[in-house]
Amino acid sequence: MSPSHATITKDSHTTPPSSFATRPLTPPPTDEKPFAQAPRVIALFKEIRAGRHVKREPWTEFQLSAGEYDEIERQLERDEDLLGYVKDKIRYDYSTESDRLVVRMPTAVHQLFVARIEDAIFSQLKSIREGLGAAASFAQKVYPARSTEVHFPVYDTITGRNSKHEPDASFWHDDAKYPGVVIEVAYSQKKKRLGRLAEDYLLDSDANIRVVVGLDIEYGKKGSRRAAVSTRRTHPVHTADGDELQVVQEATDEMFRDEQGIATDYPGLQPNLSDFAHKGLVHEEMGDLDQELIISARQLCEFLDATEVKVRQKGSLGKDPLPAGVKKRKRSETPPEEIVSADKARYVEEEVRTAKRIAEGDSDYEDDSVESSLE
Repeated sequence: MSPSHATITKDSHTTPPSSFATRPLTPPPTDEKPFAQAPRVIALFKEIRAGRHVKREPWTEFQLSAGEYDEIERQLERDEDLLGYVKDKIRYDYSTESDRLVVRMPTAVHQLFVARIEDAIFSQLKSIREGLGAAASFAQKVYPARSTEVHFPVYDTITGRNSKHEPDASFWHDDAKYPGVVIEVAYSQKKKRLGRLAEDYLLDSDANIRVVVGLDIEYGKKGSRRAAVSTRRTHPVHTADGDELQVVQEATDEMFRDEQGIATDYPGLQPNLSDFAHKGLVHEEMGDLDQELIISARQLCEFLDATEVKVRQKGSLGKDPLPAGVKKRKRSETPPEEIVSADKARYVEEEVRTAKRIAEGDSDYEDDSVESSLE
């Protein structure tokens, strides 16, 4: 994955994350019918790489059969260019419990809207940082992480693969394994799955993810500009079988913009500072202190309106023209074989230098390979 997708983890003993990477694969089925979804997934990956996916839904689900994820990996392993593109550019979720693969292709409106919300939350966090005391110290360790992969220990015991999600936005404390706040922008198919998606985040993280915010900006009947917000948290419930952790909705499809595009009197998003990390860390760093962050319905409307205008005006926005008579020239690319040759020469040189230093008894030298094996 790209740097924005880099996995954040604090536990070196966690099961390796699910990804399209080299690993022992289960043997292909012999007497079963060919997998139905694997070729469709590969075809979609190729469409995205070729830029031919513009008419696709931004949330495409594939219900895989047992072993079909392995078949997708086998096909990708046979196409190294596509494999590299998928790992670097494509956002997807995979659940080992349901064997469901979801490819995410958010629109410009969704991405720009969530970027404004993320910026508004981070601006308030930075204001808290400027204060004194435990709350300021806590806020100094919280950062936006956009679509950073979130991995859960709900894994297949045969393949060692676990579930993963790439949220639209998230906020992580430096010392927390999971983000405290997750934001998802809902539309069409995704809206139907938002409740289950929130359960995955909240329950699979053992409530370490504190709150999941869903923003529905799906356009219903023609001309409607309705937009709403939902928030979900976990709540312990006493049952006849003992205590049970359940997901509850604090806000259910609350409109912040009506069908005419006017802001409602809904209070808006109101996460607490304590929501940005798991309870143990919050108690350790802040005790009983807390502080509320607020993004009003009016602000949400302004963000969404500005985003929609920006996207509509995309073709007419200003830019500097290239001066007459000026030509453009890009550097020629180095042939792959030359790159490989240069890399090989560098590695050989490093090996020679390492061997020489060991032979000379350099006491300050530490063999990285030995060090890595001990970690």
